[in-house]
Amino acid sequence: MVINLKRLIVLTLSLLPALAHAGRITLTLTNEQETDNAKICIYSNANYTETETIRPFEQCKYTWTFEED
Repeated sequence: MVINLKRLIVLTLSLLPALAHAGRITLTLTNEQETDNAKICIYSNANYTETETIRPFEQCKYTWTFEED
């Protein structure tokens, strides 16, 4: 009984990192567009496309990571 409990604890602890990252999505910068007063950063992967608007003098980040709802 004690051995089975130890195995269960080890299995549970080994799965925690995978569960912690389950809803995390990372997108890569695919395009940038500039307007007079803003820069639009376009990020995407195979399933998602998102945009972020920043100030014209700022640089777009290479990746954008967020938690899925």
